[in-house]
Order: sequence, then C-alpha cells, then structure tokens
Amino acid sequence: MRLCAPLLALSAFLLTPTFVSGIYEDEACKTDYHHALLGSPQAHTTFFHRPSAASKASLLYTISEKFVLGAVNPKDGSIVWRQQLATGNKPGGGYLRAEEGGGAIASAINGEVQAWNAADGRLDWGWTGPGSVKGLELLSRKGYTDVIVLTEEEGSKGVVRKLASGSGDVVWEHKDESGDPPFGLSISGNHIHQLSFHSALLKGLKIKVTALDISSGQQVSQQTLSSENEVTNKESILFVGSGSATPLLIWTDSSLKAIKVNVIGTKHVASISIVNSNKEAIKQIKVHAPQATGSPPHFLVHYQSLSSHWAEVYHVDGASGAVTRAYDLPKLGGLGGFSSSTENGKIYFTRHTEFETILLSSSSESVIQSWAVRPKSHGGLADPQGIIHAASEVVAKGASSFAVRSALTLRSGDWELIRNGDPLWLRSESIAGIIAASWVELNQAESLAQELAAESHSGPLGAYFHRFRRHTRDFVTYFPGFVENLPKRIMGIFTGSKVDEQRQSPDKDTFGFKKMVIVATEQGRLALLDTGNQGQLKWNIKAVDLEPGEKWQVLGITVRSGVATIYGSGGESFAVGVVNGNILHHQPGSSSSSLKTFLPVLDAMGNEAEITINKDGSIENKHQRPFKSGTTLTTQGKDNIARGWSLGQDGKPRLTWEFVPAPGEQIINLTSRPALDPVASIGKALGDRNVMYKYLNPNLMLITTLETAASKAAVYLLHSTSGEILHTARHHGVDTARPIVATMTENWFAYTIFIDPRATETGPAVGATPLPKGHQLIVSELFEAPFPNDRGPLGSSSNFSNVHSTTSESDATISPPHVISQAYLLPGPISHLATTSTLQSITPRSLLCILPAMNGIISIPRTIIDPRRPVGRDPTPAEMEEGLFRHNHMLDFEPKWMITHQREVMGLQKLITSPSLLESTSLVFAFGELDLFGTRVAPIGGFDLLGKGFSRFQLVATVLGLAVGTGALAPMVRKKQIDAIWKA
Repeated sequence: MRLCAPLLALSAFLLTPTFVSGIYEDEACKTDYHHALLGSPQAHTTFFHRPSAASKASLLYTISEKFVLGAVNPKDGSIVWRQQLATGNKPGGGYLRAEEGGGAIASAINGEVQAWNAADGRLDWGWTGPGSVKGLELLSRKGYTDVIVLTEEEGSKGVVRKLASGSGDVVWEHKDESGDPPFGLSISGNHIHQLSFHSALLKGLKIKVTALDISSGQQVSQQTLSSENEVTNKESILFVGSGSATPLLIWTDSSLKAIKVNVIGTKHVASISIVNSNKEAIKQIKVHAPQATGSPPHFLVHYQSLSSHWAEVYHVDGASGAVTRAYDLPKLGGLGGFSSSTENGKIYFTRHTEFETILLSSSSESVIQSWAVRPKSHGGLADPQGIIHAASEVVAKGASSFAVRSALTLRSGDWELIRNGDPLWLRSESIAGIIAASWVELNQAESLAQELAAESHSGPLGAYFHRFRRHTRDFVTYFPGFVENLPKRIMGIFTGSKVDEQRQSPDKDTFGFKKMVIVATEQGRLALLDTGNQGQLKWNIKAVDLEPGEKWQVLGITVRSGVATIYGSGGESFAVGVVNGNILHHQPGSSSSSLKTFLPVLDAMGNEAEITINKDGSIENKHQRPFKSGTTLTTQGKDNIARGWSLGQDGKPRLTWEFVPAPGEQIINLTSRPALDPVASIGKALGDRNVMYKYLNPNLMLITTLETAASKAAVYLLHSTSGEILHTARHHGVDTARPIVATMTENWFAYTIFIDPRATETGPAVGATPLPKGHQLIVSELFEAPFPNDRGPLGSSSNFSNVHSTTSESDATISPPHVISQAYLLPGPISHLATTSTLQSITPRSLLCILPAMNGIISIPRTIIDPRRPVGRDPTPAEMEEGLFRHNHMLDFEPKWMITHQREVMGLQKLITSPSLLESTSLVFAFGELDLFGTRVAPIGGFDLLGKGFSRFQLVATVLGLAVGTGALAPMVRKKQIDAIWKA
C-alpha cells in the first residue's frame, strides 16, 4: 500500500501532456509551413552588394516598407538574414548604405543608426540620437569605415555627426543653428556636404549647401543655390549623389516643365527643358545614377505617364557643370522600370518592359543585349507589366557578352528576380500585412452530405441506383491514381516511405488536413493559401484601390458554399469565388457618418443577413429578414456602453439590456465563445470517481475594462441574453499602457495583464504581500456548484429562462457559476490568445499564445494551467490519478511547447484554428503585420494517426512469422496432446 502514492505520482508525471507534446525532428518543418516575408521593397534602399571583399557572389539587400532590413539570396529568393528595425508601414522611410568593396552596411530609421555585418546580419553597434535621421553615408578611410549621419533636431536644427567604426562613438559633430531644415547628405573628396532648405523671401525654397571638413567637421564653405522657383518641398528633389568624384544634385519644379542639375560643391545650375510630345501629362519623374567611386557623371531621367514611359540619358562635365543630352530611349506603352549599375568603371542602364529586358551603356545608345520576357510567370501570380522599380547587377562575361540579374518590384508589391529575361523566383511580399483570415472547407464533405440526403429521400431502388452511380463515379475518379501509386505503396512496405495522399489526390482529403485559408491584406488584396501543401499560394488578386498611405479595414470573412464574403469597415462587401478568385459581386459602402460596421448573421432560412451597427451601438435590419427566436447580438457603442439586442420572427431588433461600466472605467474588449465550440462532456470526472459539472452556456460574454487614472482593470462575465453579471474580477496596479488579451471556450477563460505595484495610488497595505511585477496569465474555470455531483439550483429543472432571473418552479434566484481562478507569472508578454479546436472536443484543449518578444507561438497544455491544481500542498492520490500536480506560480515557457520550433516568426498578431477529421489534431494558422505560419497541433499526441516511425514491413514480417511458426508448431503440439492422452 505504501507504494501506491509514489506509483500514482510517477504515472501522473509520465502521462502529463507536457511531456508528450513535443514533435519529432523529422516531422518539424514538414507538417508546418512558414512564409518569412520582408514586405514590399523600397526603391532607394534596394541594391546588390557583395557581403565581403573575398566573396564572389552578391546578395540582395533592402529595407522594406515594413521597416525590415533583409538580405536575400539571388539564386533562390531565400532569406539569408533579416532584422526588424521598427514597426509600422511608411513608404519612403529609412536609409541603407553599404561599404564599397567591404562587408559593412549601415541602416537608419527615425533616430536610430545601426551597423550590421553584411554576411550574417550580426549587429556590430547601434547609436540613438535626438531627432530624426535625414541623411546617412559611409566614409572609408585607411581600412576603417565610419558613418556620417545627418539628423534634424528640435527647432529644425541640422546636426552632422561622425560615428566611429567598430563602436559608434561620436568623433565630432557640427550643428547648424540657422534653423534651416536639412534634407540630404553627400560626400565628395575631402568634404561632407550638408543640404538644407532655406526659405526664400517671397515664395519657394532655396537649397543651402554647407561643406564640412571630413577630419574635423569644421565648416569649410557655404553657398545657396537659386531654386526658389522650382523647389517647394522635399518631393521636388529627384536625386542626391554621393561617393563619386562628381556628385549630382537634381531637382524639378511642381509643374514638371524643367529639370535642374548641380554638381554639389559648385554654384553652377544647369537647366533641362522637359519636352513631352504626348498628350498625356507626366505622372512621375525618376533619376537613375550610380553612386560608386570612379563612376562617370552620367544619369538617366525616367518619365512615366498613365499609359507610357520613356527616358533620356545625360552627361555632365565635372569641371564646368554643363549638361548634354547623350541619347533618348523611345516611348513604349505601359509601366516600365529602369535601373543603373557599375561594372569596371562603366555605367550600364537596364530597361524592363512588358516584353523584354534591354541592356545599354551610358555612353552609347546602341543596345548591348536584349532578352525576351514572358508576359506572365510563376503560375500567373506575377505580371511584369506592373513594374514599379528595379535593381540590377551586370556582370561582363567577355568582350560582348553580359549577364544581368534584375530584382523587380511589381505593382502588387511582390518581388521577382529575372536573369537574362528568365524569371527565377517570386517572393509574394504582397501578402504581408494580413488583417483578416478565414478557413475554407473543401466541398467534398458538403457534397457527400447532399448525396446521402438525396438517397434518404428516395425509394430503396432509387437509393440503390443513386449509390451505385456515386460509387462508379468515385471509382473512375480515384482508381487511376490508386493504381499509379500502387507500386510506391508496395515498395513503401519494405523501405518505410509513404505516399503523400494529400498531394497525390488534391480533391481527396482523408484526414481533413487539406484546407484552404482566404486572407485579406491591408493593401487591398485577397489571396488563397493551401494549408495542405505547405501554404502554397493559389491566387492573389487586387480587391480595392487605395490612396497612398491608406490601409484597407476588413471586419471579417465568411465562407459558404464555395463563396467567400469579405466585409469592409465602410460597409462595402465582396463576394469572391474561392476556386478561381473571381469577384462575383461587389456592394459599395455607405456614406453615412453614423455607420460603424456590418455584421453577418444567419436568418431563419439559414442565409446570411447583414445587420447594420451604428457608432452609438444601435443596430438596424434594413432588409427586415426574419430570424430564429433567441438570436442575440452584443454591441459596443461610442458612448462606452455595451448593449444586448434580440432578433425575432418580425426582424425588428429590440434592446434587452445595457452594461454601463463603473465611473472612470473604459471598455476595451468584448470576448465571446467561438461560433464552433462543441463540448464532449458536461462534467469533469475526478480521481475519486465523482463528477464536477461544468457551467456550460453558449451565451457567455467577457467584458474587459480599464481605469487608467487608478491603474485598475476589471473583467466582467456576463450573460449576453439577459445582461446579468455572473462574475467579476478586479486587478490593481495594472499597467494600462500594455494590451490585455483574452479568450474563452467551453467552461473556462483566460486573459493576460501586466502588474506594476508602483502604479497603484496608495501602494500595498501594511503587512500585505507585495504584488509581483510582470506579465500574468489568469485562468478561470466555471462549474455549476462548488461540490461534486451537485448541479446547483437548476439540477432538477426541466427548463429555465435566460432573460428572467428566477426559475419556473420557485422564486429562488439562479445562482452564478462557481469560479476557480489561478494566476501565473510569465517570463514575457503574450499578444494574442486562442485555443485548439477538434471535431468532437474529446481531446483537451491547449492554450495557444503568440510571444512577440520571442517571435514564436507556444501551445500550453491544459493540465499545466488547470486552476484546480493544489496550492501550497502536494496532491492527494485521487488528484494524482486525475493528473493534477502542485501549483507553481511561475510558468516557464518550455521549449517543447514551441510549435514554431526554431523558426523566427515576425509580426504575428492573430491566429485562428480549425478542427481536422482526426480527433487528436487541430489546424492552426497565424498571421499579422509580416509573416504567416501554419501547422498541425496534437495536444495529447496523435493517438488516431500512425506516425512516421511505424514500419509496415515489420508488421507484415511479424504476421508472416507468426503464421509460419504456428503452422510449424501445430503438428508438434497435436502429437504431444495425443501422446499425453494415450499415456493417461
């Protein structure tokens, strides 16, 4: 008997899901997928560069619009390394410079300057200063590469600093006290030129050029260029050169009638008249010129109109500053891209059009080489006619042979590399910034249900012939593939390899792993991903046209019968066919200022009806559709009041309750149970064979409020039908600047807060235990009664009312649920919470958490965060048999919980789950500002699926061995039995 307790403890220890939730190494990165993205590249921060002087191959570097610095392998488009510099999405932000012939690169975002190792992305040093960076250059002298940075500080003061190589320490600084806002930086010879705007007397801006000594930072000279007739803001500046012997400063006027050219350091300004023979107005002007040491002062001017583009090449005399036109490039239709590169002291321009890639020299208009380009590539996902900008690398392979690699940024935001006209790879950067996603079920299960329903409503003979035709159709569809894979299946018995049924039969989903996900991005795009095939992109379309800097606001996506409906925040909606991505219907948004959003709700016929939700929290059923009795909605108004509404057969919404928080509290979040939240058991079996009945109510609502002035937070559990408050939890010393996330499922909910005792008004009471500072996870479980085998006041009731607070058999008030809560101190923040979902919910749910500080996702087993774990004592034998163990206030994130493994998943903000056809497995899809990630999670192991370690050969050999042994031993046993009978 003394051994019972230790054996039970050992059994509970070994059977705890946390010890079996890990994944084998051969399954990692195969059952999951990760799209590591950068975001759409920026033109001024994208270039080819060799990571070291000894390297023969170049890498492709960029700072994207998502402020991600990355190096990409031009061979296959894979990311070599990347670093998140800042958060947000601001086109034209950031600076990136590379050491010519060296392995150092420097970046600048806002007021931060960082130096990186170009080969592996290791941070060498960082410097943070006041103000924002307006210019960045690298200065290589005597084996050292210093950084020159220009910042705009308080009062539009321009400050130039020299940061030491290797440490980032300030060597010297020069302050411009004039108050002229700086906009650029240039290095030429022994001088550093600071470029600033100086307000003219009447209108416009003059350009002030201040020359500084490289060694000391002392001012050498200063001059002002007459540009007030053309320059009105920074957008008038087309190009600022640096690094070459003749750096150029080029600008234009607002009417795009002339281009001005100045050799930085001189006063001469050359003027070029823009000749536009086309009736269409010029939409944009770009200037392309290399910034390499020793390159001649040649540049290309790219003109783009709505339907055509052309270019002109100019040469500049470094001594006199005179500008001459070398040659013109003819006008072609559509969008086009140009890029410049330097090879052996010569400048090459590459032109990218819809049909071909053309290589030219800056000194001659003769075409060196041209390559035809396919109009569409990569399965139709990329279209070269939408080129926005390009970066090229030219390599001479002889006297007249060249190889050109060009990285094209397409209008969609994708990134494509073309080598000598052949598309090599495509990075789907347009799907970065996903704001909404929804699962798409295959039509197989729905079609089978319809077939069975048709058979059940027909006679026996009709049902037989209907089933015969269905089986014949399935035989014709799937039997050829089965026969084709039969040799592989037979060989797999001996080799251990398996045929991937998911890929061999794209229309057949045996285990429910092959699901699609439709996503909407902030750039106004819609895309479909195949989660059963490593997240492969099926289609990617443009849904809405947005203004520059505008982001698409999507409220949600619903999918029914192969049609996805996307609801925008302005009331607009799109109906898209999930098979091909065709837009079937578009409903424009409303111009009403009182409209807040639309919400799709199923009406009495099972169809989706759009319910209008106004900013004041009221709702409208404009189409007057009838709804089933008991349909309820909860809204949050602009007046900080949560309201409950009911819809009935007449279709008229009725206000049933209002929740007004306490004075000073602000509602920040409303959380409800998932729409698909099945329950496998109404009770929890205890170790002593008793039952704790769960408090199961599909109408529960969790409302989170904050009181910023008092650093308090409150969590209210409401009945969304009656508005009755069932449970309240209050927290003091809450850091209200940090987000509070929550999730709810079955009979338990969880949320996170950050506790800072110093934030309380009065501090902890005398003699009280001080609150621990840090992130906390609070988990609460709901039961019908505090005692086992007790169902509370409603135990003997046959029915009850959700609206009225008394039972039909007595006047006793319905008691609230019995709540058991526990708090855990976390090692880091959690930005989103969700739970796994299975088909029948027999498998215990795991808590899925997005960890922004670790760039990963963890799956916490349910037993780890069970609030019933004993506190301050060891568990009893009955509790051990149940799987409970002693409570520990510190919850460490174990590596085996990390479902992202060694992947660095950046920018995740939300995740959604979906059940598979296997009860053990749940599908997970995570998305957000940057990356997207998908995987399969088995909270207590894949008990209904054979693993890869299962050997068919061993099973067959064992059965055959047993058969042979039985056949050989049978006569011997029979003879022995007969001899024993005769002897008896």
